[in-house]
Amino acid sequence: MLSEPDTASGIRTFRTRTYVELSEGGTVLLGRDADQHYRARSSSELVASGPRLEQMEGSHLWRRIPHHDVTLSSDSNPASTPPKLTDDEWSEGGASKRPRPSTSQSAETQSAPAFGKNWGLDPRFTLSQFVTLDNVHYKVVTSLNAREHPIIYIQSPAHPVYDFDLLEAILRHTPDEQPRSAIQVPPDNHWVIDTRLPFEKTLTAYVRDAFPEITTVTLENIARKQFELANNSEFAEAAGLTALRQIFHSWKNATPSPHPQWSDPLLMLTTLATSSSARGTARSIALPLPSTKGTLDRLDFDPLRFQQQWNYFLSTYTPVDLKRFMAGLLRRNGYTVMEPSSYSSFPALVFQRAGHDFVFFLSLHRTRIPKISLPGYTDPNVAGVLLENQVGEAAAKVVRDAHHANKVIWLKGGTEIRPGIADTVFIIRDDNSRL
Repeated sequence: MLSEPDTASGIRTFRTRTYVELSEGGTVLLGRDADQHYRARSSSELVASGPRLEQMEGSHLWRRIPHHDVTLSSDSNPASTPPKLTDDEWSEGGASKRPRPSTSQSAETQSAPAFGKNWGLDPRFTLSQFVTLDNVHYKVVTSLNAREHPIIYIQSPAHPVYDFDLLEAILRHTPDEQPRSAIQVPPDNHWVIDTRLPFEKTLTAYVRDAFPEITTVTLENIARKQFELANNSEFAEAAGLTALRQIFHSWKNATPSPHPQWSDPLLMLTTLATSSSARGTARSIALPLPSTKGTLDRLDFDPLRFQQQWNYFLSTYTPVDLKRFMAGLLRRNGYTVMEPSSYSSFPALVFQRAGHDFVFFLSLHRTRIPKISLPGYTDPNVAGVLLENQVGEAAAKVVRDAHHANKVIWLKGGTEIRPGIADTVFIIRDDNSRL
């Protein structure tokens, strides 16, 4: 399943990993150690710790190095400390909107690398794009379908391309080894590496700060989905990493997000289908398992994180109490909820979130089976389901105005209490208009 050997380096690839064939026989996973020397690497480590390796001259084969007699000369001689740019300057892509540099592009800089370890590499042994600063070559974060972006990210040559799991592991265990951003600064367009870490914590930690009561499974599903949507791929690229930084900045400061479609998990939810019964007019929506990993089909909130409110809710059964309970949960997780109506039939809530102008309409349910059963009739103007009766006149106007602007997101949610799974409060998206 490995690729053919590279004509220059003999390196073979499979997905995100690189391998070489040894002259004495066998194929090993290739990586770099802390000093950027090539070594055999275990699949469970980020920094290679196996035997030193080198390519045999005129051959695709590699061999062990018996002594530490090969070094890489790629230290740069800093002349000054690089300037720090503001969050806005970096989030907007710097002072100039220029295309991503080509593979062989060089750049002048008077700044030192913003990281402690030597990330220089010998371009003869890399298949990746690189840039040159002060005669030192740096590997650039890129992917096959990378979008043009004024900010680039240099990375440790010991790392393959970054998928969600690898970047999350680096941010958790060795955050100083995460990719670093760089831009061209006018008037001479020299490259400057940002001295700050792009990410202060793991991707899941950012999500937990914004949505403190979601379950652990939902936490990872949101972070993974957000990573893949922002990068338009399973692998990181410059535009996607910058988008994630902008989203986390907007969460922290409750400011409008430049990427609303990736900043709110309710906008990222998969739309679930409504099925009709073979007999009569009964309809229902099947609920995915709350423990399903890798997809964002539902949001689940963990009652253990709001035990007092949950215990009180279990003792009540009125639709008004259900609305109050859900309104409190949404507010604790960063949403602004319009005052619930006192009407008892078909409870619903209208709410929004800072950072975008979408309006959410949430129909509420209690279920003890893995589906939501829906009424057979669909006329929204009958008294029991009239919008004004469900959410109140003020909220109904907000919904109708947003509907005309195509800004309403239709949701269903509530409590799921059934044998075999932990109690949960869930939200799904169905996009069935209630108007």
